[in-house]
Amino acid sequence: MEAQALDNVVDTDILVIGGGIGGHTFAITAKEKVPALKVTVVEKARAGKTGPSALVGGRYDGFLPERDDFDLYFRSRVEEADYLCDQEKIEDNLRWAGDVFRSLERWGAKFARTGEGDYQRPLSRGITRGMLLENGGVPLMNALNNYAGSIGVQFLNRIMVTDLLSNEEGVVGAVGFGVRDGDFYVFRSKVTVLATGMTRFKTIQPGHRNDTGDGYAMAYRAGAEVAGFDSTHHNTYGARMEFGPGNNLYVGLGAFFLNAKGERFMHKYHPELAERADFVWLAPSFCIERMEHRAPPIYLDMRHFTPDKIETLWKAVPYAMMKYERAGVLKNNTFVELIEYTPEGPRPMPSGVLTNRNYESRNLPGLFAIGDVTSQKGSGGLSAAAISGVIAGAFAAERASGNSRVRIDGKQVEAHKQACLAPLKRDDGMEPDHIILALQEAIHPYYVGIIRHERRLTKALEEVEQIRDSLVPLLHAYDFHYLMSANEVRSMVLCAEMFLRSALERKESRLGCLREDYRELDNVNWLRYIHLKRDNGKMKVWSEEVPVEKYKLKPKREKCLHPFWKR
Repeated sequence: MEAQALDNVVDTDILVIGGGIGGHTFAITAKEKVPALKVTVVEKARAGKTGPSALVGGRYDGFLPERDDFDLYFRSRVEEADYLCDQEKIEDNLRWAGDVFRSLERWGAKFARTGEGDYQRPLSRGITRGMLLENGGVPLMNALNNYAGSIGVQFLNRIMVTDLLSNEEGVVGAVGFGVRDGDFYVFRSKVTVLATGMTRFKTIQPGHRNDTGDGYAMAYRAGAEVAGFDSTHHNTYGARMEFGPGNNLYVGLGAFFLNAKGERFMHKYHPELAERADFVWLAPSFCIERMEHRAPPIYLDMRHFTPDKIETLWKAVPYAMMKYERAGVLKNNTFVELIEYTPEGPRPMPSGVLTNRNYESRNLPGLFAIGDVTSQKGSGGLSAAAISGVIAGAFAAERASGNSRVRIDGKQVEAHKQACLAPLKRDDGMEPDHIILALQEAIHPYYVGIIRHERRLTKALEEVEQIRDSLVPLLHAYDFHYLMSANEVRSMVLCAEMFLRSALERKESRLGCLREDYRELDNVNWLRYIHLKRDNGKMKVWSEEVPVEKYKLKPKREKCLHPFWKR
């Protein structure tokens, strides 16, 4: 089928799917490198206004080469990942960090400074320091969005991309639909990049409801190799009210957690950092307090914060502070109540498409994945997304400028169209919200995602397979908004299956994922990545050795009781 026979065909040199910080830095870099290229960013909400980039907790985890210790930052990131990372990408990340930071400022981003003119760099989790964003992530993303538009990047908002298009040469575009008008779109591109973030399965984390694993799902369905879904991280957030973001800042400024007995407990699990330990330590600590009958509840205590700390929070996370005021938790710039906290559901991280050092897919030419959509990156957050966007954008611009016109398969387009619009064509069926609830009940309990056992993981997988086979085919959409929710459910159910199959494959305890039936941290047998790929309609799972022998830092090849179980 020729393109002229299709409705709403958008021809572009570079297609960017996702409008967060990674999507913006990729688009800006590619456009500045080769201005003649047509660069199009497609976002299912509004680019720059949604997801963790706009609603980040006030901190950019940046490395400044002129003042920071490279070896310290490098080692901390490798060790935080328990050596389950690509050390070459971490090196690249740090070597590009200074240039990317200066580019962000050139593009209009503002970072808070002290009275002496230095960057404000408060403590947060871990031993390294980042920069404080001036008024949080919203102004940052507004600046990048405005700059990208000023140099000719095209933005198409309120369009949900659902599937990738490919031919024998690789990925050649994507399809999607308007979430307000239902119009179906075909995007034909020389280079396609996934910048869609991760998934938290519609959990309690504020501002992240749109992160539903769409990029993971479309890459998997297109045949990309993906990895890392066993290493789910769990953050902690307000249990009763949607407070946040800002956890990094809270603990860096001295907030602490109390169990049901009113006791501080994090020093028992991480004596060096206590509350400032990485969140792969935090959520499991909550769970062990629960298992030993000292929780729930668990509370975050900021009642002791001094005026200067309150001022820092207003500067970095004003939207969170306004919520605290409206709820009566913050009065006269003083926290007057404890805030009940709980672990969120699983977030696969670092997971996603297997990519090379330029962030191009290992097995699908023409497909790039950046930020939280790529695996084996060794670090996450705003800075990793921004830097991977710049690295990939520069390489992709050269690739797109040399590619010839691409060809798309009309039959493939039609198949994807029928799949994504199917819920709208059913007269009745299951509403997306009901399936989301069933999915959350299967995978959210702490004894599935955090404190794991083969028996419980297997039971959860059986429940997800039941949802996949019996409920997803009945998805029904009343209108285009429900159609977006239905396609998000389709993505999340697939991601849940990838998470559970990967978790079952890893037979050890590592990072914040604790196996009651395999309590050892096993660097002899399990310093391995868990990989997934679609193979004849089935999910193929296998593992590959982390090539630590070629890396700078090498862990001891030993088995030892995981620190949590050692306690």
